[in-house]
Amino acid sequence: MMCHYCEQEKQGLPFRCNYCGNFFCSEHRLPENHACPRVGGPKQPGYASVAPLGPRYQRGDRPIVPGVGGGRSRFRLRYPPVFSKVERKHIAAATVLMVLVGLFWNPYYTLDNAFIALVMIGGLLFSYLGHELAHKFLAQRNGLWAEFRTNIYLLVLTAISIPFPFKFLVPGQTNIIGNGSKELMGAIALIGPGFNIVVGTLFYLSVRLFALSNLAPGFVILTGFNAWIALLNLIPFPGFDGMKAFEWDRTRWAIALAASIALVIASTIAP
Repeated sequence: MMCHYCEQEKQGLPFRCNYCGNFFCSEHRLPENHACPRVGGPKQPGYASVAPLGPRYQRGDRPIVPGVGGGRSRFRLRYPPVFSKVERKHIAAATVLMVLVGLFWNPYYTLDNAFIALVMIGGLLFSYLGHELAHKFLAQRNGLWAEFRTNIYLLVLTAISIPFPFKFLVPGQTNIIGNGSKELMGAIALIGPGFNIVVGTLFYLSVRLFALSNLAPGFVILTGFNAWIALLNLIPFPGFDGMKAFEWDRTRWAIALAASIALVIASTIAP
């Protein structure tokens, strides 16, 4: 569908303006981005009626509104927050579980002193949240709806795996809704594991760089943490990132899978 403003065919969900009724691309979907001629009317979501003013605010036939200049409009746009209240709760629950999984990777090391524990918590938060936010922000950048949701069965599996050697690192997923192309949906699916592969590689290089430091074992854990997140998500199973990435481009999916397996092996044999 062609954007009414830029008159170009673009990928992503076509947006219809609630005020002028025309269709726009993701770049020009907001009223101020397509110079909407009807913004400021009573149909606007941010519209609020003004209560009648008392006599002391009247000057002749013209009301005086305290604190509002004559050139300002009483109408304004209200934008939804980046994260909804429901999404924040789901992200918090999943993040707490994932941090616990990482800390119990080797509790005799990670919980040995406060400094190491803080470093580990920071690395775990960055690794997991970065994965989910990469999905979310790329989807939103292309005009798609994206919110993270946990799954009760996946949460239970993640919690059960905390004390065991094998860790389950998929407590939920970022749900994407919109009319995205196969290429776009595949790229959104692959960017999460790709983020973990890059971050895991950096942590593995840190193992070599700080080989004589007491942080080296922590970097090994963070390497394995990122490697397993990437590997599990790349499984071509319905609902997993790997399925959409596999359907989009099998070569890129295979490269990412091989890289995650290499990182798993590297984290296992690292000193």
